[in-house]
Amino acid sequence: MEAQATRRDRVLVPGRSSTRALGALVLLVAAGALAACTAAAGGTHSDTRTPRGRAVGHAGGRDGASPVAGAGSRSTRLTGKARSSHKAPAAFGVGLWTATWTEPQGSTENFYEGASEPGRQMQVEILYPTLSVKAPAVKPWAPPAYRFGPYPVIVFAHGFDVDPNTYRVLLVSWVEAGYVVVAPFFPDTSLAAIQAQHGADTESDMFNQPGDVTFVVSQVVGAARGSPPPHAAYLAGLVDPARLVLAGQSDGADTVAALLYDHEYARTRASMPVQPIAVALLSGAEWTRTEDVYSAPNRGGSPVLVVQSLTDSCNDPSDSSLLYNMLAGPKWFLALEDAPHLGPYVGDGAAAATVERVTAGFFDLEVGRAKVTPAILGHDGDQPGVSTISSATSVPLYPAPPYVPGACAARAGAPTD
Repeated sequence: MEAQATRRDRVLVPGRSSTRALGALVLLVAAGALAACTAAAGGTHSDTRTPRGRAVGHAGGRDGASPVAGAGSRSTRLTGKARSSHKAPAAFGVGLWTATWTEPQGSTENFYEGASEPGRQMQVEILYPTLSVKAPAVKPWAPPAYRFGPYPVIVFAHGFDVDPNTYRVLLVSWVEAGYVVVAPFFPDTSLAAIQAQHGADTESDMFNQPGDVTFVVSQVVGAARGSPPPHAAYLAGLVDPARLVLAGQSDGADTVAALLYDHEYARTRASMPVQPIAVALLSGAEWTRTEDVYSAPNRGGSPVLVVQSLTDSCNDPSDSSLLYNMLAGPKWFLALEDAPHLGPYVGDGAAAATVERVTAGFFDLEVGRAKVTPAILGHDGDQPGVSTISSATSVPLYPAPPYVPGACAARAGAPTD
């Protein structure tokens, strides 16, 4: 029987065609000085990569008073703002703006036409706390809740042939917990980009994405320091890049892991104006090109949460095990007992609520919020029949589950916004 192509196989062999996504992306474009605002995506989006095998080798308006100016803490040195002493609501409503940022140093490939053009233009979706609606409602152009800021900021990297809207349920849960989420649409691997190239296989462009994440981080830091990128002046006083979290799912998790641990991206990593205080790798893996060599950062690096379903035949569970076991610093491994590749991150299935709770709890723990302790995180991660969580030095190299056709896609009808 012919072996199934792995996700890495597809990345390393250009020219193979991608499956069309299951749903359509609906964009609402807003006029004005602020950027176009992306509405909740309609239909079901799919990550149409084929399963990959076992890893090889090792390694604007405001609703309250401005934050009071302060000094002394690491966060105030970056933002110039002190965090409010007011009691925040149990859950924030969610505001939504989008902007378009262009990284002039890079280039964007058109895989369909076999051409490239200078610059990497990215639509960036920004979700933030607001008091103008109640959780979990999402309101475009809502006034930010500056009163309780500045907030920790999560830069999120999406997977292949999907986009930030695919993960709307998960991202909203983070904003409800008091985070700003900044999520770029990657220039060649987002749903719309692939559709614009008539389904061409663009997945190899993910090797450019560590640079995209670094660029987005630099724009967030610039906004906090008073030099905002286009259509993002409102981020000043809203984001605290000293409490930066990097997170990604699938190819997005690969992107974040490569940026932080792959020697090939050492210069890119060093160019980031701040380093993350926490990292979440959701169904990720190491890249296996000859030039990709992974190792743990000096002094252990930032605390990491690795999440992996043991029945995911798109991302081999041992891929996540290898990533986790390579890391030397504080870390957690959340093993989902029976979940698909994308479902737990798009609000589909029993594991989704656990992922939302554990990821937000992990972030709270690492940014210093007293409401979460390691014991609470362990309790939330150990759910009979759903998940287990470990902070051990290593976890087993879990066996590959049987191949399931369409394993990289969301279940038809699964919620994605």
